[in-house]
Amino acid sequence: MSLYSVTATLIAYALTPEGEIHLVLSDEQRRTMVAKIPSPACMGGSRFASDVASARAEFERRYVATETFKEARQPIEVRGVGFFDFQQGQRGLAPNGLSLHPVTAIDFTPLFSPKPPPVPGRRRAAGVGGARTCPRASLSLTTSRASACAGETVTVAWQASDPSARVAIDGIGTSLPASGSRNVSASASVAYSGRATNACGAGNEAVAVLTLTPAPTASISGPSNVSSGGTATLSILMNGLTSWTLTSALGNSISPNSGTANRTVSYAANRAGSDTITLLATGSACGNVTATHTILVNSQPPPPTGGGGLLCCDGTRSPSCFNCSDKRGCCSGHGGVCGCP
Repeated sequence: MSLYSVTATLIAYALTPEGEIHLVLSDEQRRTMVAKIPSPACMGGSRFASDVASARAEFERRYVATETFKEARQPIEVRGVGFFDFQQGQRGLAPNGLSLHPVTAIDFTPLFSPKPPPVPGRRRAAGVGGARTCPRASLSLTTSRASACAGETVTVAWQASDPSARVAIDGIGTSLPASGSRNVSASASVAYSGRATNACGAGNEAVAVLTLTPAPTASISGPSNVSSGGTATLSILMNGLTSWTLTSALGNSISPNSGTANRTVSYAANRAGSDTITLLATGSACGNVTATHTILVNSQPPPPTGGGGLLCCDGTRSPSCFNCSDKRGCCSGHGGVCGCP
């Protein structure tokens, strides 16, 4: 078993069905070889387990491998075990089958930068002395809207310049036809990235961004108890909305009962009972918001008749206190006043 170090240009990578990351390395003359980073889960008991896990983590900090080959032009130094693989048509495999498997270390800043291979794109025409271009497929990628509310359906559409190309779009699919569309449910802001690949190779990356519109919020706050005939202050807060209205279930007065900004309002407790104040905030593309606040309007008990004054908590009556609005000190020796709000 021998360990080798190769400094080259990473030109393509993909995830194999076995969970390995397949790297295609090239020199400046387009001579290629393969290096593979296994899944750490498959390295149990190996003396290289920790090295492989570190190399995989280093690669995945920069790239996300999928089952479709992605193109790259990255200087790289790769260290690993020399392994002669079977010739089975693997992309980039050296003519003698030599590969680095497993990869035990990766360095994206090698001591010297290798000269990259020429960019593919020109080939000899059959039977013609000159050269002709081999254009890669370009891709147009769009969303039906630039922003959407949570849960809304958005259409992602794509069109490759070559009708024979295959398309890969992260989050949509890895082997799509040259043109098509897919409905998605908006749940977060996302950038859809894709490429079209034809016989000449993979084209440039296309990106379409979908932004999630923040959900609007609105709230109403204030005291939970008010004496009949009294007043209270309610606070209105909105975010992402433009106007609001307030209503009282008991028909008590609210001033003002509508507006276009955050503010406080005055509530007049003219009618007793459990009152539900409803806030309806409008003006957002993502819908209206309703919030409620409950106030218990306490009715003043009628003046006591006969048998003494205010009711004390021990069941007796105060001989000197007759008005709930001036109850301080009343029934001090009898458990306090229990007949007032």
